[in-house]
Parts: sequence; structure tokens; C-alpha cells
Amino acid sequence: MAVGRIRSSFGVRGDVKVTSYSGEFDHFLRFKSVSARKGSVQRDLTIQTAKRSGSGFLMKFVGIESPEAAKLLADHELWVPRSSAAPLKDGEVYFADLVGCSVQFEGITRGTITGFWDGTAATLLEVKTSDDRQVLIPFQDVYLGNIDLSGRTVELRVEWILE
Repeated sequence: MAVGRIRSSFGVRGDVKVTSYSGEFDHFLRFKSVSARKGSVQRDLTIQTAKRSGSGFLMKFVGIESPEAAKLLADHELWVPRSSAAPLKDGEVYFADLVGCSVQFEGITRGTITGFWDGTAATLLEVKTSDDRQVLIPFQDVYLGNIDLSGRTVELRVEWILE
């Protein structure tokens, strides 16, 4: 389960700044290790230290001792077992569970969710449309309606966003 993303290096000892996909960091303090993934590259990392820093979070991994080594981890997603992820509140979903869901407008499948991006204003769902294009849809109520994880469908409220 993807729980966050390494943003950049921080300081001179190899720390990294981390963004949480859920917006919460308390569960990060329980992690002993994570899998850092970017594309087809995966690296298992043992956490040396983890702490809050202002509104963000800092982590230090065993064996990452310089800002140059830490910088190589930028844009890697942090993955942990589902049991370690933040608990969901009513109406919340894990973005990873949306991958593979069909996007439907008025009951007609218009595409499939293939991934997600951490946008500045909202998380963006990456959708491969039925005519083989890639589009990004903000994960916001104005664009998306009912999410049916058991039926693997997400309702699209506005068709024009696929253009």
C-alpha cells in the first residue's frame, strides 16, 4: 500500500522530506521499514529515524548518509503492508484501491484508473481513456461521484474533463 512520497533530501546527513497521502503522519512513527518504489525500481529501506518537522515529516534510512544519496530517493513512493497504513474514516478510500477501477459517465465506461499523482490542490487520478489517451482527473466531488470498490467503478460527474 502506497502511503506517501519522498519529496527531496533535507540537511547534510541524508534525511528526506516525506509527504503523506492521507495527510496524517502518526502511523509513520510505527514503521520499521518501507519499500521505496519509482517505476520498476524498488528498494527496501530500514528506517533509522522518523520525526515531524513543521507541517511535514522527515525520515532517515540506514545506509543513506549524504544529501547526494538522499536526493536519489526523490519522487519514490513509500509502500508498507496494508495493515500498517492509516485507518480509514467513513467515506475515505485508499488511492491504491482505485487503480484498476473503471471510470463511468452515465453508466458508460469511459476509461480505467491507472495511477495517481500528488497534485498541489488535489490528488490527481491518472485515467487511460477508452480511446487510449491519458488524462488526469482531480479527486474532488465536483468531478467524481459514487465510488463502488466492490463493483470496481467510479462515477464521473462531468464528461468534458476527459477531453
